[in-house]
Amino acid sequence: MYSWVHGVSSHGILYNTFVYPFVLSPLKGVSGPPVGNPLLGVFLTIGNSEPGVIQREWVKQYGPFVRAIGPFGLERLVIVRPADLERILVTGWLECPRPDFMKNILGMVAGCGLLTVTGEEHRLMRKILNPAFSIPNLMSQTEMYYEPIETLIQKLKTQIRQNGDMSKEIQTHMYNWMSKVTLDIICRTSFGYDCNSLLNPDNELAVAYENLLKLQSNETNAKLVMIMLLPGGPALLRSEWGYQHRHWFNRIPGLSPVSTMMTCMRQIRSICARLLDEKIAESLNVHDIAGKKDIMSLLLNARASDRNPLDSDDKSSGGYHMDDRALIEQMLTFLGAGHETTASGLSWVLWLLASHPNAQSKLRAEVLRTTGSNPRPDYRTLKDLEYLDCVIMESLRVLPPVAVTNRIADEGFWFNSVWVPKGTLFCLPIRAINTWKDIWGNDAEE
Repeated sequence: MYSWVHGVSSHGILYNTFVYPFVLSPLKGVSGPPVGNPLLGVFLTIGNSEPGVIQREWVKQYGPFVRAIGPFGLERLVIVRPADLERILVTGWLECPRPDFMKNILGMVAGCGLLTVTGEEHRLMRKILNPAFSIPNLMSQTEMYYEPIETLIQKLKTQIRQNGDMSKEIQTHMYNWMSKVTLDIICRTSFGYDCNSLLNPDNELAVAYENLLKLQSNETNAKLVMIMLLPGGPALLRSEWGYQHRHWFNRIPGLSPVSTMMTCMRQIRSICARLLDEKIAESLNVHDIAGKKDIMSLLLNARASDRNPLDSDDKSSGGYHMDDRALIEQMLTFLGAGHETTASGLSWVLWLLASHPNAQSKLRAEVLRTTGSNPRPDYRTLKDLEYLDCVIMESLRVLPPVAVTNRIADEGFWFNSVWVPKGTLFCLPIRAINTWKDIWGNDAEE
């Protein structure tokens, strides 16, 4: 029996890898890069390149509709045209969800929250979370940002003074600083928790995320994708058995980061569970929770309220209930997705400003006109800083924190006069989309 199953599986892999993509696939006529590795396709090429850059080169060479073959013959279509993106992300979003491997990776490092759920659950979850991200609530939270920001400024001033010669340029790894300040802000605004990683680098949450972020690389992401594509891979990484035996990954060449990641995420989940217990205990006292502006307090207050659909059978909410487990997943989403991507985005903004002194001077002049009379401007004042808005938007365009995302065809359909089979991946290279010269002009990459 085993030999029969093994033979069928082997023939299936051989067929999918060496026959179907080149002979029978309806996508075989779509132009694209050479296959590369016979088994892994362009997977190694993507893993060894800067995120979003190789896809941009493919678009330049083959046009805005590109076919690339990945591991074991898995086909992906790279698209950049606005109409094509609308078809996948807007009008066809239900039939083109995030692929399972992507949801599994996001779920491991950023929780199974708003980023990973799809369909009706996503809609209901957004309905519950929307009030926490309303303009009035964001306005009320602005003051909470300033203490970590001012602490960062003092840290940087101290570093500059310690350099001695003020006339000489110094190099500072700003991503580390941005990661700390955004973690402190996210913890305050999301959980009412003072992480103080800027002042206390030994804080357990800060240490866990610092160790986790050290693993971040295109190569590590590629390895995670491969594990997630293996049968049973996602279940293994999520299981208690897998955690207890995570040291086995250290014995496999190149997979030791997986063991470190599992250790860090277990620590972070444990901290989140403890913080939630503290917030729930706090919420039992109405006077303690009523004036809180952090997101978790607002959600707990809403859950306890008969006026909110969290615990009701209101048809508009579908009776959706955000239990403790779901709240922990949301905490992981706020922490993992919120602080890391923001830190990355801010680091690129600072790098671009350092590379363009004229833009830096212009922005400094605009900010000083505002902060000269009020060092802690409110939300509306910050929104009115037009050049600051332009700088941030342009940085996000040229160097987006998330350079590539993916969707998968849940069913077959016609797309650009080509039949797209069920299971085909759609690669949405955000960095390439944002610098496509047909839309942005010849200086799109500048």
